[in-house]
Amino acid sequence: MTKKPILQVALDFLNLHRAIQLAKEALAGGADWLEVGTPLIKSEGMSAIREIRKAFPNTTIVADMKTMDLGRVEVEMAAKSGADIVCILGAADDSTISEAVEAAKNYGAQIMVDIINVDNPVKRAVKLEKLGVDYICVHVGVDQQMRGVDPLKLLEEIREKVSIPLAIAGGINSETAAKAVELGADIVIVGGAITKSEDARKATEIIKKAMLEAKPIKTELYKRFTSPEDIRKILLRVSTPNISDAMHRKGFLKGIKPITGNVKMVGEAVTVRTYPGDWAKPVEAIDKAPPGSVIVIDAGGVGPAVWGELASWSCKLKG
Repeated sequence: MTKKPILQVALDFLNLHRAIQLAKEALAGGADWLEVGTPLIKSEGMSAIREIRKAFPNTTIVADMKTMDLGRVEVEMAAKSGADIVCILGAADDSTISEAVEAAKNYGAQIMVDIINVDNPVKRAVKLEKLGVDYICVHVGVDQQMRGVDPLKLLEEIREKVSIPLAIAGGINSETAAKAVELGADIVIVGGAITKSEDARKATEIIKKAMLEAKPIKTELYKRFTSPEDIRKILLRVSTPNISDAMHRKGFLKGIKPITGNVKMVGEAVTVRTYPGDWAKPVEAIDKAPPGSVIVIDAGGVGPAVWGELASWSCKLKG
């Protein structure tokens, strides 16, 4: 790729004021394009596009409409509101995409197609180029990221088959942004690594530097982990109240209280249900539980006890 890569910041907020403030910081840090994210459009409507266009008249604005039907109508809505580029879903019917492409030409806009979760994305990308779209977005959603799906491999495969500009999105940070550029991404779309950072301007500067120099910059934040050991390390770094907030107070094991202070336990739960005074199953659990796990015993909340000091020492020795 001969041109400088473009950094697009996804403003996936629900509140327009927050989105505009973050956009100012990101542009100050070197962002090139602003994306009016789908959550923001659903929350604020077309006014989100209009207000961001008003606030940033000289910046390329991308409206992530995620259009699945009525391509002509939705492109007209977004373009008249100030969007330079309108996003359509790659899973949409060919006629919807063709209508969107034609409408974009009428209103001086361009079309980016997001191929998130499409069947045979490489084949679909080839077809989309023939339909006349301007950009293709190789996108792995949050739910897919949590299963370990990697957008970089897909990007590499599609780059070999199409010549139009490619965008990449899905968990991109300062480590993966450089690799994306190396593999042929013309546009790098970043969300959480900037919008959730303590200093959005600095985070943008770091990612832009990684892109321009094509050198990964190590980060310990804004990554997706799937292995039990990696998840354990992350949970050890996060406060229990924050975990509780993220789960909306809907933990599975309720009513458990610490009897000692300044202790934090993280591990896969080995659950045991037994009768008061019956210590056989807890002892069996010690034998079956792998190192690093947490044994949780339900004995009905009444005595006699099913656990003692010897059991604690057995656990400690096993790790």
